[in-house]
Amino acid sequence: MNKTILQWIRKTLSSLFFLGYIPLMPGTIGSLVTAGLLWYFRDSVAPFFMPQYAVKFCFFYIIFLAITIFLSNDSKETHGSEDSKHIIIDECAGQIITFFLHPLSWRVLLLGFLLYRFYDIVKPFPVYKFEEIEDGLGVTMDDVAAGVMANVSLFIIIWAYHVIKARL
Repeated sequence: MNKTILQWIRKTLSSLFFLGYIPLMPGTIGSLVTAGLLWYFRDSVAPFFMPQYAVKFCFFYIIFLAITIFLSNDSKETHGSEDSKHIIIDECAGQIITFFLHPLSWRVLLLGFLLYRFYDIVKPFPVYKFEEIEDGLGVTMDDVAAGVMANVSLFIIIWAYHVIKARL
């Protein structure tokens, strides 16, 4: 495949059809688009986030991760910097893992979105360590780590909510 065509494909898809080029908060836009699409298609995608479909979810998620890593590779050549802010497909990967094994209600989607953005922006340990990995793997895995932390936090918050609600 011609190198120019491959760069154009990477630029187009990694920026979610150039949404990543919107000047204000492209990462938040990528996360918001993902949460919005999950809400819009919740009736058809919600079962894949439930425990009985965990194996299918993991299978498709690994394929999506591989595509995301491939699209994020050669970022310097495609976008002009190592971890370009224009690449927002990695936000999709992080946002999706945030909701694994959670019901896709509007409250869960909103809280998961906020938790994911917190971890992605603040980058506590170990999230910032994944940024040190080179090329598309590092670009993607810091967002996946932020998504895993948001997922665990979401479990804790939902559990605490139910414990408090049961005692009232």
